[in-house]
Amino acid sequence: MLIGKVSELTGATRKAIRHYEAIGLIATPDRRGKYRVYNEHDVQIILMIRRAQELGFSLMELKEVVSRKAVDKELPIDLISTSIDNKAIELTQQAELLMQKVNDLKEFKADVLKTLLDSAP
Repeated sequence: MLIGKVSELTGATRKAIRHYEAIGLIATPDRRGKYRVYNEHDVQIILMIRRAQELGFSLMELKEVVSRKAVDKELPIDLISTSIDNKAIELTQQAELLMQKVNDLKEFKADVLKTLLDSAP
C-alpha cells in the first residue's frame, strides 16, 4: 500500500512516516517505481509507535524496541516490558512532582491572599 493509505490507517502524517523511516524506526519499504510500498507489518509498527508516543515515549526511547520488532517480526517481550515498567515509574515520579506543585500553588495563593488581607486598610 502507498504512503497515503498508511497515513489514513495509522493517523500518522506522511512526513512522520518518512521520518520514522529516516531514523530507523521502520524498515525502508520496497519501491514500485518512485513510490514507497508499505505492508501490513509496517502499519502495525507505526500504530505501535503512535500508541507508545501517546503514552509518553519519545521516538528515541522506542528505537531499540521497534528496531528489534522490525528485524525479528515479533516484539522483544523482555525489552518492551522493562521499557514500559521504567516509563510507568518515570510518569509516577512526574505526577508526584506535579501534585507537589499543585499543593505549593495552593499554599502560595493562601499566602498571597493573607498578605493582601493583612495589608488592607
